[in-house]
Amino acid sequence: MPEDELAQGEIAALTRRYENNLQILRGDIAGLDNRLMSVEHSVTGVRNDVHELREAFAGEVQALSDKMDRNQAQIVELLTQLVGRNPGQ
Repeated sequence: MPEDELAQGEIAALTRRYENNLQILRGDIAGLDNRLMSVEHSVTGVRNDVHELREAFAGEVQALSDKMDRNQAQIVELLTQLVGRNPGQ
């Protein structure tokens, strides 16, 4: 029985369409993969920035806390010196 040329043509056309769509899909997946890597790179950068800011903030908070402790100690020392003095002197 001879092969049906019309059916063979249809199969060939469908195969080409399938292969074309598969290449398009592969290209889309590669594009999405590149975008994902770009987003991951950006997220890593943001995480590093947040880490640096957190460290800087912690340093500033510690410096402020130390300064407040020194100021409070000076206030206590000055108040201690004033205790027992006559307010008119």
